[in-house]
Amino acid sequence: MQSNIRQAISVCPEAVQKSVQALSGTEQDFLEELRFRLGQPVTALIAGKEHDLICGKTTQQWIDWILGKATGQAVYSSQETLKNGFVTLAGGHRLGICGRAVYRNGELYTFREISSLNLRVARQLFGVAESAFGFLWTHPCSTLIIGPPGRGKTTLLRDLIRLLSDRCGFRICVADERMELAACLDGEAQFDLGKHSDVLSGVKKTEAIELLLRAMNPQWIALDEITALEDVRAMIQASYCGVRFLATAHASCLGELHSRMIYRELLSAGVFENLIVILPNRSLKTERLIANA
Repeated sequence: MQSNIRQAISVCPEAVQKSVQALSGTEQDFLEELRFRLGQPVTALIAGKEHDLICGKTTQQWIDWILGKATGQAVYSSQETLKNGFVTLAGGHRLGICGRAVYRNGELYTFREISSLNLRVARQLFGVAESAFGFLWTHPCSTLIIGPPGRGKTTLLRDLIRLLSDRCGFRICVADERMELAACLDGEAQFDLGKHSDVLSGVKKTEAIELLLRAMNPQWIALDEITALEDVRAMIQASYCGVRFLATAHASCLGELHSRMIYRELLSAGVFENLIVILPNRSLKTERLIANA
């Protein structure tokens, strides 16, 4: 069994661990998630499809067990973690949580009566950004990575950050709002982003960009999933300071980018000079957005 899978399922009851161990080598290679829904069979998401495991149905005891292991037996004293809807585990694995939300003073405080858990198996793929790195070596300018959901944008971005940091020595500041790029645990990144990278976790992109510019003197700022107009405007403002951006967006092609208002503003401002498109077969298409720049 792969060491990363063994590490991920260490928070699971023994019966679940044995069921995962019983999967074929190919199934383990493509294992993405384990799903625990109260009263329903435990399922494994393998290559995009859910399959029932032989360990039976999820019980309240199992949910409590997994949460206890994931939070060091301090489930309800971990509100700051739980209110994000997930717990980051050693190795970058992530336990997603669904249940009854508890609000205090109009803000999400924590979750109670947990009804579903989603254990996502983390894998860092090294070398997937080699061709993209060659393109950026020739054109070291702000670069946007696009592709539809599930095509590997975050994986590619993570590897590209590592290569630019280690091979070029660039100071790269990572605005890890969703705590997924670095998956920091107790201050230590669970994914290798390179020796010249600094990570700011859990801060909204608009605030993170300003904080990083003021405090960390970045040459590049990397961020995942541009989804809001305020993010776009913060990036436009920061681009006047000479910082370069490395970012991702949900779109399958340049035409789709132009069809969406927030991306049109980003493109018309000329923030990005390079575009990397992840094609359906996971190969990369690179192109210049600003000629001769």
